[in-house]
Amino acid sequence: MTDIAAPPALAFRRRSTLERLVLDPGLEIGAGGEAVVYGVPGDASLVAKLYHRPAIDRARKLGAMLAHPPAMPEGTATAWPADLLLDPGGRFAGFVMPRVEGPRLFEFYNPVSRRGVAPGFHAGLLHRAGRNLAAALDALHAAGYVVGDVNESNLLVSPADAAVTLVDADSLQVRDEETGTLYRSKVGKAEFTPPELQGVSFEDVDRTETHDRFGLAVLLYLLLMEGTHPFATRIDGDGEAMPVEERIRRGLFPHASTIDDCHPPRLSPRFHTLHPPLQALFLRAFADGHADPAARPSPAEWRDALEAAEAALAVCAANPLHRHAPHLDACPWCERTALLGGRDPFPPAGTAVARAPRPPRPRVAAPPPAAPAAMPAPTPAVAPAAAGDSLFGPSGLRHPVVWLASAGALVLQGSPFLTLVAIILALLAVNDLVAPGAANQGWWRRFNLFTLVVAAGLAVSLTLVTLMVRHANDPVSPPPGIEVSAPPAETFPDAGRGPLSPELQPLEDPLSVDDVTPFLVPELRSFSSRSSLEVMPEQMYPYDPGLANVDVRLLERRPRLANEADAAKALAISYAQNGGAIGAADTAEFWVRVEPAGDVVHSEVISATSPAMEAAVRATVSYLRYDPGMKDGLAYPAWVVQRFVIGPSPPDPSPVQP
Repeated sequence: MTDIAAPPALAFRRRSTLERLVLDPGLEIGAGGEAVVYGVPGDASLVAKLYHRPAIDRARKLGAMLAHPPAMPEGTATAWPADLLLDPGGRFAGFVMPRVEGPRLFEFYNPVSRRGVAPGFHAGLLHRAGRNLAAALDALHAAGYVVGDVNESNLLVSPADAAVTLVDADSLQVRDEETGTLYRSKVGKAEFTPPELQGVSFEDVDRTETHDRFGLAVLLYLLLMEGTHPFATRIDGDGEAMPVEERIRRGLFPHASTIDDCHPPRLSPRFHTLHPPLQALFLRAFADGHADPAARPSPAEWRDALEAAEAALAVCAANPLHRHAPHLDACPWCERTALLGGRDPFPPAGTAVARAPRPPRPRVAAPPPAAPAAMPAPTPAVAPAAAGDSLFGPSGLRHPVVWLASAGALVLQGSPFLTLVAIILALLAVNDLVAPGAANQGWWRRFNLFTLVVAAGLAVSLTLVTLMVRHANDPVSPPPGIEVSAPPAETFPDAGRGPLSPELQPLEDPLSVDDVTPFLVPELRSFSSRSSLEVMPEQMYPYDPGLANVDVRLLERRPRLANEADAAKALAISYAQNGGAIGAADTAEFWVRVEPAGDVVHSEVISATSPAMEAAVRATVSYLRYDPGMKDGLAYPAWVVQRFVIGPSPPDPSPVQP
């Protein structure tokens, strides 16, 4: 297994000028399975990207890009390579490029994230962002480049003016004009891949402009239709999950499908609300273009149509952020706000998101005060609670049983400090049960020999239980120099993805997403995730067999999902937008490849109980971040089987009658 680590010395030279460039490890911006990005000291406008495994073909590809940069129109930009970097031995190590930052495209077609990154962003600016995106692809095609890996994560959008910037430009497909060599784009996402390339290895295919046109149409549909994928379909009577790549392969665009029972998701915006010329272009892209890729609209056609559609938008009298096509009699965003129970996709600045009012808490009427006795007997300031006192009487809160229950609840929290507090409460409770009169004494006199013996017993018991739980959950590390083979394998039912080890160790606990899902589907509340380590079948990714066959039992620390809250938000929102059934419980299991930096570079869905759940999982993968697996202080790659479950919230309890 090859360790992935930063270069021992961060001293380089720029190829064009041989100027010395010393990078500061403290200025690291991000790292992935392919490279590490650093800020350039003294120049905040540049960053340096250093490859873990620099290759001569990559250097030649970047050299061809440096020789022929595209002419980008107004409102667009690219993080184009500015110069190559050479290590002290004169070998290619990476390159420098402009530093660009900002929210990504997917944060704008989601109403929840859009409100956070760009308050006041309206439908007109969404049209403008789409126009700039189309103009950027048109400029790249004019310069002879093909994007190939068209997806929502490689595009940044300015909240101020909807300008679009393409990042990860080194993943483009490039043809060297001098030698004629073609450097392919070897990556891609299934949900943006045209039907003719579904199931095809990107390493073995030359991408064309018609392939980019499909991905562009998908991005524009997502942008204008509130994040609904064009092939997110509802098929009546079909209870089986159909992967998005299969729906694309079959051409199941719900607005032009020959299947009568094929419908768009229930909560998606209506297709007829789009400007009519845009509707016609989408039909060409997904219906006519399914059989004839050349029929797909070009980026220039999209640019001109979106510019015209933006200019024709009408402004709603009730909300100036509601912009809609002029052929509609009523504002579709006002209608959608009513459909979503008052949750406005484009709320005016400073407007809080409407939430369903919560029922008032039931109040129990207090009993009338009892008449005082004529001559009440004097009582001590703190009355002792004998073992026989009632739990429900005036001394109930001082009853030893209450103390013991509180101590047990604190132990369940797992905090060492709370555990110590629990031991003290338990000691006081036991002492009161044995000698009730001790409650009248000072706390220093209540700790006698008996309480010390009980404390020691509790401490030893707690230590033994902790060690037993830790031993049961931690993987067994073999002695140095001993090879450990993979355990006997089983297979998930109907998975068809190769062997999996029989043990699934749950690592995560359920998490509530009550604060994020009400915007779209109030009935969806619960979310849980479980992850387990597995040995990845070599046949699934044969191009990287050395890393694919890492024995995960050699890791001292397992990879753990680090941003479950963000994953819950993304999953809940995408699930609702892709037609998730209200009140249903859906599950999905999928492979993720966790790199030493904690990011996910590969994923593969194993099973999903509905198309909406599968689409939601595929959209959520780009959000996932992990604490990587560790061994001897170093991070290692590992395959993880991740399981997501989303379902309805429990019913509200019945009101308590006074």
